[in-house]
Amino acid sequence: MAARKNTFDDKLARIRTLARAEPKAAATPDLGRLLADPTPFLVGEAAKVVAELELRALVPDLVAAFDRLLGMPAMADRGCHAKQKVLEALVTLEADVWDTYRKGLRYVQIEVTVGPPVDTAGLVRGISAHALVRTNFPRAALEVTPLLFDEMPEARVAAAEALRDTCEVVCAAVLHTRVIVGDPEPDVLGACYRGMLALEPRQYLPVVAAALEAGVETAALALGESRLPEALLVLKEAVSRADPEMEKTVLLGVALLRTDEAFSYLLDLLAEAPESRAIHAIQALSLHRHDTRLTSKISEIVSARKSRKLARAFAERFGPSEG
Repeated sequence: MAARKNTFDDKLARIRTLARAEPKAAATPDLGRLLADPTPFLVGEAAKVVAELELRALVPDLVAAFDRLLGMPAMADRGCHAKQKVLEALVTLEADVWDTYRKGLRYVQIEVTVGPPVDTAGLVRGISAHALVRTNFPRAALEVTPLLFDEMPEARVAAAEALRDTCEVVCAAVLHTRVIVGDPEPDVLGACYRGMLALEPRQYLPVVAAALEAGVETAALALGESRLPEALLVLKEAVSRADPEMEKTVLLGVALLRTDEAFSYLLDLLAEAPESRAIHAIQALSLHRHDTRLTSKISEIVSARKSRKLARAFAERFGPSEG
């Protein structure tokens, strides 16, 4: 009687079992075979486990798996999920397989949908951009910069983040160029603003401040995430001229600064500002609802104001106020 072949479910169950292997290295032979499986989904799941177990001996197998996946029809790995998992495993293992990342950086996968054909490889290109930078490829900035003008927004965001992570000041000018050209996706502009402020804050704080003055919400968030002391004054000035919706975002930017001065400003607004602005301050401060000391101060102020609207807003974000 012929031996029963391993089914898809059998292989998937085996991958789950291998994730708990002790010692971890004992899983190496089986995971190596699973990385060579013809089913992309199983390859991706095996790659995840390789990363979790930190099996660096399987880097060559991951590279070979990625090459095979690149050669398969688009329908075999819809959405490029297996390719993404293999690349993520290589990044986790800090594999300096630069040729593989450069292939990923240029890979395009067009899939037929109910509408126009769609390129689903944007994240493959984005992960590859991050990988080149994180593994210190000598010409990473030159390789990644064209991706800043990719058709897919997720690739452009990844390119901006990767250029920031190069820590090369000149990359701030590249990001500024993307801002000058403009981008329809707020996330792309936000990534550019964050990179500019991280790489050359003195040069680009006025640029991001001008964007905020022009009503660009992502500029407020980028200023907050920058943690720059000078950003608080810029954000406070923006509050004074913001409409209600913009005010919410600007105050969230203040909360993102995570400094004592920023918290004091928000607490002062909560204590003294009109109810609508005080509610926006509560919403911004709720970002730090796990900070028990800060939450206690907020609760005391809300109780002292004896405002039903503020009490309701606090309860929605933090839980019922005492007193």
